[in-house]
Amino acid sequence: MAETAITTVLAKVAELVAWEAAVLLEVGDDVRLLRDKLEWLHTFIRDADRRRRLRDDEFVAVWVRQTRDVAFEAEDALDDFLHRAGRRRRKVALGSGCAVGGWWWWPGRCAGQVALRHDLSGRIRQIRNRLNEISENRAVYNIEHTPAPAWAAASSATTLAAWDDLEEDTVGLDKYSDMLKEQLVDDSVPARALVAIAGESSIGKTTLARKVYQSLEVRNHFEIRTWTVLPHKCRAADVLCDIHRQMTNQLRRAPSASKQAAEDSCDGDKAVGTGKDISNQLHKSMTGRRYLVVVDGSVSITDWNSLRASLPDEGNGSRVLLITDPEGLEVVGLGHAGHTYDPIELTRLSPESTYEVFRRRVFGPRGDCPGRYKSRYYQDVFRITRGLPLSIVVLAGILRSKELPAEWDEVMAQLAPPAREKQHRGGSSNSWPRIMSRAFDDLPHHLKSCFLYLAAMRESTPVDAQRLVRLWVAEGFVRPRRGSTMEEVGQGYLKELISRCMVQLVDKDDFGGVQTVVVHDRLHAFAQDEAQEASFIESHDSTDVLAPATVRRLAVLNSTTDRYVQLSNALPKLRSIICDFVEGRRVRSSSNFIHTTDLDFLHASKFLRVIDIHGLELKKLPNEIGSMIHIRYLGLQCGDLEKLPSTIGNLVNLQSLILGGRHVLEVPAAFWRIPTLRHVVALFTLPSRALGDLHSLQTLHGVHPRGWGGDYNPLGKAASLRSLELRELTAKHADALEAALESLDLLEHLELRGDPLPSSVFSIPSLRRLQSLKLIGAMDAPEGPRGAEDVRYIRPNLIRLSMWNTEVGQKFVDMLAELPNLAELTMMYDAYDGDRLAFVETGFPRLHKLKLGLTKLEEWTVSPESMPGLAMLTLFRCAKMRMLPEALAGMTELEEVVLYSMPDIVGRIKEGEGQDYHKVKHVPVIQTIY
Repeated sequence: MAETAITTVLAKVAELVAWEAAVLLEVGDDVRLLRDKLEWLHTFIRDADRRRRLRDDEFVAVWVRQTRDVAFEAEDALDDFLHRAGRRRRKVALGSGCAVGGWWWWPGRCAGQVALRHDLSGRIRQIRNRLNEISENRAVYNIEHTPAPAWAAASSATTLAAWDDLEEDTVGLDKYSDMLKEQLVDDSVPARALVAIAGESSIGKTTLARKVYQSLEVRNHFEIRTWTVLPHKCRAADVLCDIHRQMTNQLRRAPSASKQAAEDSCDGDKAVGTGKDISNQLHKSMTGRRYLVVVDGSVSITDWNSLRASLPDEGNGSRVLLITDPEGLEVVGLGHAGHTYDPIELTRLSPESTYEVFRRRVFGPRGDCPGRYKSRYYQDVFRITRGLPLSIVVLAGILRSKELPAEWDEVMAQLAPPAREKQHRGGSSNSWPRIMSRAFDDLPHHLKSCFLYLAAMRESTPVDAQRLVRLWVAEGFVRPRRGSTMEEVGQGYLKELISRCMVQLVDKDDFGGVQTVVVHDRLHAFAQDEAQEASFIESHDSTDVLAPATVRRLAVLNSTTDRYVQLSNALPKLRSIICDFVEGRRVRSSSNFIHTTDLDFLHASKFLRVIDIHGLELKKLPNEIGSMIHIRYLGLQCGDLEKLPSTIGNLVNLQSLILGGRHVLEVPAAFWRIPTLRHVVALFTLPSRALGDLHSLQTLHGVHPRGWGGDYNPLGKAASLRSLELRELTAKHADALEAALESLDLLEHLELRGDPLPSSVFSIPSLRRLQSLKLIGAMDAPEGPRGAEDVRYIRPNLIRLSMWNTEVGQKFVDMLAELPNLAELTMMYDAYDGDRLAFVETGFPRLHKLKLGLTKLEEWTVSPESMPGLAMLTLFRCAKMRMLPEALAGMTELEEVVLYSMPDIVGRIKEGEGQDYHKVKHVPVIQTIY
């Protein structure tokens, strides 16, 4: 797709034009003329791309491809100029002893400077000549241009559903939902049984299963619930390990469970060996528990037999739920021994249900199309979508941004099926390609690039929104907007894609933003096809990557447990490399490690902007990475990473450094003077002196302030921090830490680990924006800081509070009860120093979730008017607790109670005989886990 290529080059030209005039001396006019030519082409190429996609004109396809190739040439010329200029600048700076940071030009008209400008000017003139030839060919071959309509904002007269009010609809699936629930919780079949949902792609199988999986009845019935999406070319051992990891997380769901601990449980010598070993481990762990295992995808007969043999059948009502197509159902039927329910086979929606789904997606649960238009579009929606749920929601996403009725009529006319299709309702709908193409064509330029970037992510697998937005920013897709950070603008882009139903919201974070999203497999397939056709991203699912030397973005999404990748040739045009390997067992054989020599391809990829590697066995990076001065994003989620090269301080344009590992790493002082840094997540040691001018830094996680001391402010030049996590704090850091916190007016998240921790985090006035606070370690004032009586005014925005081993007293808890907006409170182990805990009257007015894991606690009393909105209560190993508070009986909002390793309390809540049964009998879900 040439449109995204031109968009990228225009952004790069804008970067050059923004430089001071001295930089553009002799080439400024050439750069601006190139920009003007590309902007004109941009207006033509959108319609040409649409026609190329419909395959209705071979001349158009050639014209689009040639335009894209010239745009790539322009990008290469500009990047080469920036790269060579940056290297010369660094040499001059080092020779003069000046600091290296940011883009600036060296003084004087030296020979090297003139040569660089002359070379760029010549290349730009050649590119403009080629663009002129391509434009002339458009006229020669009579390539017509149909102006595309401008992107319209939603009609002010129409009330639309909010972006986060677009939950998966189960309209028309109620009868299937009842059947599925009945089969899952059927006490008349105690044996382990197979339950299956089948149907064509996009029919709503996963939507139905997810709703039932999360229902109160199912959550209350099974002790263990796991959901595994089968990726392409997966191995049986990978599936078993994923099930085992989810099971371990649930058994340790108390806050003490970490992702790493769960992975380690599947990482011992037994798991490293054969699939049989992990099979035995899973069988042993599942024994004695009623489980529900969901497998989403097509499975081979051999993998199905491995799964079946790994799950115990103890006559306790366990279930395996398979979500598959009709072909997959036949395969499983051949290999299943035991009870099998009749499969639930989904059919397409009726006209009534089709319109209901459409209405909710466009107007929200209570809105509707204006009456004078409703009958007109009722039939149109069904005629175009033929009752296929995915087609319905994507069509709704298109029309949400259109004016009624003119633009709606235009879309309906364009998407209406030809006469020969109207007679056929069953089978695969031929309207899907037209709907998807129109949805994509309707995206603004910048959102097209953002959507295609999802081709580098796994299909049907949740994607972390924070990571995705940071990658978009690094790629240059996000446009600056006055009054907002780039990350806030990127979140807006993601919400727009959700609103257009191109991306599905999975979870929101604690602050109402997007936390995770997922892309339907058919939308993902479209993104991959379009990205491949446009040379935007090339995706591979193999470790042996045969990528052409011209590839610009490379994604390696390996679904096996091989933990290495072999790149067989140099990639000089490469801008981004994304490697995402499945989690699970770690291969310990040194022959499978990626050593420094295995990344030698990097030195040939001088234009790299993004390196994002997940799951590979990587111990260190080569020194050559320091010459990649274009790098904006460096993400290495590699647990064995032991060392970073000293040249990392040369990455003068670096925005995000995300390192996931177990080793504390040293970085040179020059790293902390990179002015473009926005996000640093790594186990680093902070320098003893103050950091450089990091006015863009928003995230600083995992760092150890070992050199801090005195009362100076070590973060005085990082006042834009939104999220801060510090480790290994001691008393000698107290003054410096308090000075730092007093300057962080924008801080929203804070995590402190150490002993002692300053109780002043509840009284420092500058932290009024703080929304999330996690404290791990003893507080220096167990009864609360001075000024605690004003906590409701000083911490008005605190939503989530987690305290571990803080050893606070009752007065401290009384202070917390005054927090006006606290919605989630966690107190673990020695967080409270005492055996009697009281929640005072009218305390915790907004508390929604409460987790207590207090091993010393014997008596917990709650006043009747405390926690009026509590919805979820988790008690973890409070083994000495004698009884549940009487006030629970009056908490009408309480939806779930989870008890971990508390046999005495479990005995007290038994129906009919337990002394505490009346306190929780109104609670829909009560889970007991040992």
